[in-house]
Amino acid sequence: MTPVAFLRPLGALWVLFAGVALFAAFVAAAVGEPHLAPLFGTTALIAFVPGIFILTATRGLKSRASALDALGLALLSWITAPAMAALPFWLTGYFDPIDAVFEAYSAVTTTGATLLPADDLPRSLIFWRAILGWLGGYATLLLAIGVFAALDRDVPAIRKSALLTLRSDNVFSHLPLAARRVAIIYSVLTSLVWLGLLFAGNGLFNATVLSMSAISTSGYTPTDGGLLESIGPISTVWVMMGCLVGALNIALFWDVLRDRSVLRDPDILGIFALIVGLGGFFVLARPGTPFSDVLDATFIVTTSGFSAGGGVIPALAASIFVALIGGAAASTTGGIKVSRILLLWKRMGAELAVLSDPRSVVPVSFRGRRVQESALVGIWAYVLAFVAAIGVGTIALASVGLDFETAFLAMTAALANIGPMLDQSDALTSWRQIPDEAKPILISAMILGRLEVLAAIAAIWALFKRK
Repeated sequence: MTPVAFLRPLGALWVLFAGVALFAAFVAAAVGEPHLAPLFGTTALIAFVPGIFILTATRGLKSRASALDALGLALLSWITAPAMAALPFWLTGYFDPIDAVFEAYSAVTTTGATLLPADDLPRSLIFWRAILGWLGGYATLLLAIGVFAALDRDVPAIRKSALLTLRSDNVFSHLPLAARRVAIIYSVLTSLVWLGLLFAGNGLFNATVLSMSAISTSGYTPTDGGLLESIGPISTVWVMMGCLVGALNIALFWDVLRDRSVLRDPDILGIFALIVGLGGFFVLARPGTPFSDVLDATFIVTTSGFSAGGGVIPALAASIFVALIGGAAASTTGGIKVSRILLLWKRMGAELAVLSDPRSVVPVSFRGRRVQESALVGIWAYVLAFVAAIGVGTIALASVGLDFETAFLAMTAALANIGPMLDQSDALTSWRQIPDEAKPILISAMILGRLEVLAAIAAIWALFKRK
């Protein structure tokens, strides 16, 4: 792959990021914090100058990249963009350098782990966290539709749809089309949740932060405490609906526009089954609050981590298990994804059928398409790699001073991109008490979770391989 394949998309990303930082500067002035606006302006300038230089230098040059090459670009983007996004956190003086970097990576990866509560931050930084999470959710969708789908040649039914026809030999030929289509759908869905929150009585600032955080499943709130107490039941339901939308395959919404029925989609059925199951555990563990229990179960399943009642998560073991599964493929959620679990479940059923009758042949199908055996082996490898990453990360965190319970919870929350789960558990340590030595490990876990572990390893290979 030529350097242009990396440089030109990176330049476009930095210019886009500069525009977002400039918009945040206007927001800072609009919410009564004009003294912070120049700091966002400085961030915009730092991103814009190299970005526009790269775009100018590579104008007219054509780039060609395979899905593996595009993975390398994704890894490089997820390293550089959050590093720039950390500048406002640091320049405002609310975070030291390592904390600013941690906060930025947490936002862009939609993990939502926070080192300072919203009540201790200026509104411009609260908005900055939310819009970074929203952009990270968009990048996650684009990565799934435009890159991961090209890698899933043996499992085309998981991510591919009429939303985009891919060429695995040159992903960039269709990436601009994917970016436009995903941006339209993502923005429309966010706007619908935003309007619902506005009509429910929320102010412009709160509705904006909550709608972006819900769709991206990043879990940021404009104020501390449970949602039911701070914004009321109707607004909390709107946030829940936004999280559910973010947890679904983005391609399903394109299929709806083409008059295709998606109500029986296996991802939708699987997500609602998880909500019902986890909600049942919550009702048994915390009787008397069924409405709050269903809301909290939804926030766990969608890996957003919002809290309805503001208390400790009941049935923590079940919550961890469900959070590790996550939502649908090509969604903003973290975790292994429902599609993979359903495929493994079907594979188990096929194996049991063969054990009962060795002469039988039971193919595994998904969304009406037969799944190749090599794809099922790959899914098993992914699940094992995900579990192994939790184990290795837990050991690494324990080696820098965390007790085992906190190390396991922190690693799980980072890898599944559901940061608020640690603060809502009954662990003795919250994100604010995590030592600096542990933060690089957790940042790496957040990136691994967004790049789906095995793909992250492939991305590293793509960056350093030589053709």
